[in-house]
Amino acid sequence: MVRTLNWVSAARSLADGLRASGDISSRSVYEAVASTPRHASVPTHFDNSGGVPTLWQRRTEEEGVRWLEPIYSNTSLVTELGSAEAVDAGWHRVPVSSSTQPSLTARMLEDLGIEPEDDVLDAGLGTGYQAALILKLVAGPDRLTACDISGTDAARDRLEALGHHPRIIEADATSWRWQRQFDKIIFSFGLPYVTDSIRTALAPGGRLIAKVFGPMSAGLVLLEARSDGTLSGRFTEDGGAFMPARRGAGAVRAEPGERSGGTSGIPVEDFDNYHLKFLLSARLPGLDLQYGRVGRSAACSCPTAGGAKGPTALGMEPQEATRTRVSGRSSRRRGPGGSRTRSLPGTSSVSP
Repeated sequence: MVRTLNWVSAARSLADGLRASGDISSRSVYEAVASTPRHASVPTHFDNSGGVPTLWQRRTEEEGVRWLEPIYSNTSLVTELGSAEAVDAGWHRVPVSSSTQPSLTARMLEDLGIEPEDDVLDAGLGTGYQAALILKLVAGPDRLTACDISGTDAARDRLEALGHHPRIIEADATSWRWQRQFDKIIFSFGLPYVTDSIRTALAPGGRLIAKVFGPMSAGLVLLEARSDGTLSGRFTEDGGAFMPARRGAGAVRAEPGERSGGTSGIPVEDFDNYHLKFLLSARLPGLDLQYGRVGRSAACSCPTAGGAKGPTALGMEPQEATRTRVSGRSSRRRGPGGSRTRSLPGTSSVSP
């Protein structure tokens, strides 16, 4: 049936669209997308049919075009539901795994600038589609190591069916003790912060791209490893959504340390400001925000990484004006009548 639907022209059309939109700029990434059968990595996906709770409809190859067309469109695809409950018209449950939107994957590969002789770590193997693209960019399968917390057997089978045999590890990429370093590392899930295990896995001069600082806010960061062991770089202009990192059945979170609490003078409406949420998330990895049900109030909670002491919970109540200080930077916050914000810094660094 797939032959009848002509996936080759569909893949070429997808690559053409990504080049026209500016998401693909190099010949190598274009050819990788144009020649890789995405449908081989997504035998099943789920369509959002709306409703509360969300109703998901399963799509398989037997449905022909309804299954194939979304695969070769520039869209992310839900590929797994957590403990899905079958109902008459479909499935109810929260998505736990997906195939990344092709434009986001393409931009990340372009930012990394993978060369044929690079040793690459694909952290977040997932369906295996991204690994298949990377294998078109490197000199051979020994140049790619792919890792995921679960589901690696299925991805391995799909890659082998395409003639690919990279090294695949089933482990938590954020804490695995890597016995080698990589020239390029790409993460296909959200990270609350860059761990030492990740930092030391990147060879001097190497590049890493990942979405960091969730769940309250996040940014796509491109980092380069320095000879002194630190990472520095910039946040890209275009972001993208990723599911959070998992450990077993749950999302990765910092280990809880000593907790403290109190009331801050930060106006509640300031938490609508992307810059403030981003800087707070950068200063306090794992920070989350919940608005109060009564009155204008909000509460922030954050487990402190490694048991380090520091503020881990803040109660927020509105005030007319206050001065805030986040990560060594301060800005005057105004109440009604206007506000003054500071632009995001252009660089980020991670030290040992």
